Amino acid sequence: MNDDTDSTDVRTPTTRRGYLGRVGALAASGVVAGCTTGGGTEGATDGPDGRVTDTPTASPTPEPTPTETATETATPTSYAASIEPVGEIALDDPPETVVSGWGFVGDVLTALGHADSVVGMSRPGFWYQGFYELLPEVSMRDTTEIPATVSKGYSVDEELLYELDPDLLATDPNRYIGWYGLDAGTVRTLGEEVAPFFGNESRSKRSSGWPNWPDGEAYDYYSIPEFVERYGRLFGEAERAAAMVDLYETTIEDVTSRVPPEGDRPTVGLLNAFANPESRGFFAVTDPNPALDVTHELKQYGDLGVVDAFDGMYPDEGGHYDLKTGFEGLLEADPDVLVFQEAVNALGGQNVYGNTEAYEGTLDLLRNDDIGRQLSAVEDGRLYPGGTGSQGPIVNLFQTEMLAKQLYPEEFGEWHGFGETPTDEQLFDRQRVADIVNGDI
Repeated sequence: MNDDTDSTDVRTPTTRRGYLGRVGALAASGVVAGCTTGGGTEGATDGPDGRVTDTPTASPTPEPTPTETATETATPTSYAASIEPVGEIALDDPPETVVSGWGFVGDVLTALGHADSVVGMSRPGFWYQGFYELLPEVSMRDTTEIPATVSKGYSVDEELLYELDPDLLATDPNRYIGWYGLDAGTVRTLGEEVAPFFGNESRSKRSSGWPNWPDGEAYDYYSIPEFVERYGRLFGEAERAAAMVDLYETTIEDVTSRVPPEGDRPTVGLLNAFANPESRGFFAVTDPNPALDVTHELKQYGDLGVVDAFDGMYPDEGGHYDLKTGFEGLLEADPDVLVFQEAVNALGGQNVYGNTEAYEGTLDLLRNDDIGRQLSAVEDGRLYPGGTGSQGPIVNLFQTEMLAKQLYPEEFGEWHGFGETPTDEQLFDRQRVADIVNGDI
């Protein structure tokens, strides 16, 4: 059967380690890695058909004695959490090894003190490390040593997943279907034989063709704090999660409450840091306003009320880039500020999927071109590096502070450059973040 439904319902809890020891019995009963019997996203150039096997008749099982029953019910697991679309999963122990997608979950796990649990990622290069070096006594991961479980051609390395044998697949299974081309039966098998899935695609608004496995029904998006809390429960880090959420929400509320009135804000053009007429044949402009506020890819731009200089100019179907334009198009919009999305990857920590030369080349092109020199942002020196879209709570705190200072220096103080913010001008407490990461809460 080749549709987006499955006669297994993933919303019934089970245990990862208990399940691994009794795959046959669970398959026979219809309970598999959180599954029991029952009924495309922009930003990446990165499914399932719902096939199920016939369910054999289970052999009679002796009824448990009263003592056995009492023992089972008296020791509930402490590592259970729920997330759509997979529902609730329960583990005997917190996950020690994790395969995730891009950098978002890695940042969430860093906040919870479990960065070292990541043993594989779909795209290791999208887990930006540069901000961690700005935190006292917080270690960076060498993402070049983390194996990629998805090829550059966007195909899942199933053999590697089995080899890594993680305790958790910390990603939305619909990514494997909608972006990487797996069918539902294969995804279901990975959830049974490798590890349970636990993830939700909330980076940006899901496309109209999103698979919505397992039942074809659209499911919730989650905010950054909700992800922290849910992963915190699954990893037995509820207290640390609560501390991080409190710090995060307090900071964001304080910053957003100080944003100037719209009439006092500069207009902004959000450009791809590494696309220009020499490298790609065009400048790539992104709409900075999130289609859904709850999503995290462009969260700082939405939170800080960015006034988009290109508002109303985007085509109905933007493709991989929202808008492609040349020097004339930039001059027509003439933003007060130009921010270069993903440029942090050329400035701090590991240089993951861009390089300093490519970013600097884009800046030089604008400054030296006859038309580029006429842009207000170029004349006024308001060309700023932008953040990465794969941001959890820690990265978003840094990137919100960075953008606030770039756009509204009269209110938040000047942005002095990457890693150059004096302590008395910082908008959140780096030491407090580090203490939470290190378990000193």
